[in-house]
Amino acid sequence: FDRLMAIYDDSSARGKIFSYEKSLGASALSEADLKNIREGKETSVERTMRLLYVTCSRAKESLALVAYTNSPDKVRDFCIDKGWFEDEEIVMWPRTL
Repeated sequence: FDRLMAIYDDSSARGKIFSYEKSLGASALSEADLKNIREGKETSVERTMRLLYVTCSRAKESLALVAYTNSPDKVRDFCIDKGWFEDEEIVMWPRTL
Protein backbone atom coordinates (compact mmCIF):
# COMPACT_ATOMS: atom_id res chain seq x y z
CA PHE A 1 0.00 0.00 0.00
CA ASP A 2 1.28 3.49 -0.73
CA ARG A 3 0.05 4.77 2.63
CA LEU A 4 -0.75 2.63 5.61
CA MET A 5 -2.17 3.32 9.06
CA ALA A 6 -2.18 0.61 11.73
CA ILE A 7 -4.06 0.98 14.99
CA TYR A 8 -2.76 -0.89 18.01
CA ASP A 9 -5.12 -1.27 20.95
CA ASP A 10 -4.99 -4.17 23.41
CA SER A 11 -8.65 -3.67 24.30
CA SER A 12 -9.49 -4.61 20.70
CA ALA A 13 -7.12 -7.59 20.59
CA ARG A 14 -9.72 -9.95 22.13
CA GLY A 15 -7.54 -12.21 24.15
CA LYS A 16 -3.97 -12.94 25.08
CA ILE A 17 -2.55 -13.99 21.72
CA PHE A 18 -1.19 -10.48 21.05
CA SER A 19 -0.03 -7.75 23.43
CA TYR A 20 0.73 -4.33 22.02
CA GLU A 21 1.37 -2.90 25.50
CA LYS A 22 4.13 -5.44 26.19
CA SER A 23 5.55 -5.28 22.67
CA LEU A 24 5.82 -1.49 22.74
CA GLY A 25 7.36 -1.33 26.21
CA ALA A 26 4.29 -0.02 28.02
CA SER A 27 3.83 -2.97 30.37
CA ALA A 28 5.93 -5.73 31.89
CA LEU A 29 6.02 -9.33 30.75
CA SER A 30 3.58 -11.63 32.53
CA GLU A 31 4.54 -14.72 34.51
CA ALA A 32 3.30 -16.80 31.56
CA ASP A 33 5.60 -14.87 29.20
CA LEU A 34 8.58 -15.38 31.49
CA LYS A 35 7.76 -19.08 31.80
CA ASN A 36 7.48 -19.44 28.02
CA ILE A 37 10.83 -17.69 27.57
CA ARG A 38 12.48 -20.05 30.06
CA GLU A 39 10.94 -23.05 28.27
CA GLY A 40 11.84 -21.78 24.80
CA LYS A 41 8.19 -21.36 23.83
CA GLU A 42 6.65 -18.57 21.81
CA THR A 43 5.40 -15.51 23.70
CA SER A 44 2.67 -12.99 22.98
CA VAL A 45 5.43 -10.42 22.40
CA GLU A 46 7.01 -12.52 19.64
CA ARG A 47 3.63 -13.03 17.95
CA THR A 48 2.85 -9.34 18.20
CA MET A 49 6.24 -8.31 16.81
CA ARG A 50 5.72 -10.56 13.78
CA LEU A 51 2.33 -8.93 13.21
CA LEU A 52 3.93 -5.49 13.59
CA TYR A 53 6.60 -6.43 11.02
CA VAL A 54 4.04 -7.72 8.51
CA THR A 55 1.90 -4.61 8.94
CA CYS A 56 4.76 -2.11 8.69
CA SER A 57 6.49 -3.82 5.80
CA ARG A 58 3.43 -3.32 3.59
CA ALA A 59 3.78 0.48 3.52
CA LYS A 60 5.52 1.75 0.38
CA GLU A 61 5.64 5.51 0.99
CA SER A 62 4.28 6.38 4.41
CA LEU A 63 3.36 4.58 7.60
CA ALA A 64 1.37 5.78 10.59
CA LEU A 65 1.11 3.76 13.77
CA VAL A 66 -1.57 4.73 16.25
CA ALA A 67 -1.09 3.17 19.67
CA TYR A 68 -3.81 3.46 22.27
CA THR A 69 -2.04 3.06 25.60
CA ASN A 70 -2.17 4.13 29.22
CA SER A 71 1.61 4.70 29.08
CA PRO A 72 2.30 6.90 26.04
CA ASP A 73 5.64 8.14 27.38
CA LYS A 74 6.89 4.57 27.78
CA VAL A 75 5.81 3.69 24.23
CA ARG A 76 7.49 6.82 22.83
CA ASP A 77 10.73 6.16 24.71
CA PHE A 78 10.72 2.48 23.70
CA CYS A 79 10.25 3.29 20.00
CA ILE A 80 13.01 5.92 20.08
CA ASP A 81 15.38 3.62 22.02
CA LYS A 82 14.79 0.85 19.45
CA GLY A 83 15.62 3.31 16.66
CA TRP A 84 12.25 2.81 15.01
CA PHE A 85 11.36 6.52 15.07
CA GLU A 86 12.99 9.85 15.76
CA ASP A 87 11.46 12.05 18.45
CA GLU A 88 10.09 14.50 15.88
CA GLU A 89 8.24 11.67 14.10
CA ILE A 90 6.13 10.89 17.15
CA VAL A 91 3.00 12.88 17.83
CA MET A 92 1.37 12.65 21.24
CA TRP A 93 -2.22 13.77 21.66
CA PRO A 94 -3.49 15.00 25.01
CA ARG A 95 -5.71 12.59 26.82
CA THR A 96 -9.35 13.55 27.13
CA LEU A 97 -11.84 11.97 29.47
